[in-house]
Amino acid sequence: MLTKKFLFLLCVVIVWLNVHGQKVPDSILIKNLMLADTANMRQMDQLRKELSDLKTQLQRQERQKFDKFIASSSFLDAAISSTNNLQSLVLKESYRNRIASLNNPTSNELGFNLEMEIQNALKPLLQKAKKTDTDKFGQVVQSFLETGKRSPVSLFPAGNVFTSIVGMVGSLTVKEKPISQEDLNIFIKSIEKYFNEYERLYQSNLQFNKDMEQIKSRLNLLQDDIRLLMQDLILSVDKTIKRQQLKSLSSEELMLRYFESKRISDLLNNSKNQIQFPQDAIKSCKEIANNIQRIYNDYTLIYNNNFKEIKSIISDTKNISPMVDQIQLNKTLKDLESLYTESKTMDSDNLRLKTLFDRLEFVIQ
Repeated sequence: MLTKKFLFLLCVVIVWLNVHGQKVPDSILIKNLMLADTANMRQMDQLRKELSDLKTQLQRQERQKFDKFIASSSFLDAAISSTNNLQSLVLKESYRNRIASLNNPTSNELGFNLEMEIQNALKPLLQKAKKTDTDKFGQVVQSFLETGKRSPVSLFPAGNVFTSIVGMVGSLTVKEKPISQEDLNIFIKSIEKYFNEYERLYQSNLQFNKDMEQIKSRLNLLQDDIRLLMQDLILSVDKTIKRQQLKSLSSEELMLRYFESKRISDLLNNSKNQIQFPQDAIKSCKEIANNIQRIYNDYTLIYNNNFKEIKSIISDTKNISPMVDQIQLNKTLKDLESLYTESKTMDSDNLRLKTLFDRLEFVIQ
């Protein structure tokens, strides 16, 4: 195209010169033709180079596009695994059952049996009673201690039970003249220190359960974010799919059906360059990874604080009475520490946070 155009212009110039009586030497004509051919070859070489560069660039873009989708798939696989493991940690029954079992007023894991301490403190009062059926009275007191088994969180609400028992025993000072206010005060002082330990356990367990429920809610929202990002990536790769088709599928099902590397490669190759990696996907991946890290950090803080609090309660129980079973307390404390250490190691190993952030780097690149 360039050669014909140049020759045409050259011929026009020669004809014009001849018409005007100016003969163009053959040597000049040949020289000009050679120059035109050389220039054309240079232009053709440049054009070929530009086409080659463009082809290489397009291939690189296609490869980068493929790599982005595969890197995102790998990252999401780790994110799903991490959030599932976090869910398991939050529902860690071994530790939660253990600290809940300490809140049982009929056990002796705190070095004493609360029911027995109450019955022993009641004996001096009931011995003075003349109008009261002492056996039935003791049974009523025992029924208060069963409250924990009927509570929604299966914990012993020590403060409420203490108030109820004191109120019931206080009625004896009205009904039974031999029982004085001083007798009631001695009774209260005898059992109050034991109830205080159980009340601390109750409040600690309640707070721990509340904190874990909040972590669970945050995890559920995070898992929704992961599914939404997976849906966005699937829809950007395969235009034949509608979002409604994906909403009922779990993250694991989405991964198995749509994030296989060969499937992504085939879709990209057949797309005629219509597929684009979503611009906000990288930002979403960062937010997901950071949220997983934050939730785990918060979980660890809650778990550690709860362990320290329970350990403090157990240690303080040693000093409430010389009758406390120190051997049993030490055993309870050792068992709890062993469970805590074992769980903490498993938590760190199973969460795969390092894998998660390593894979995030490939998405960001």
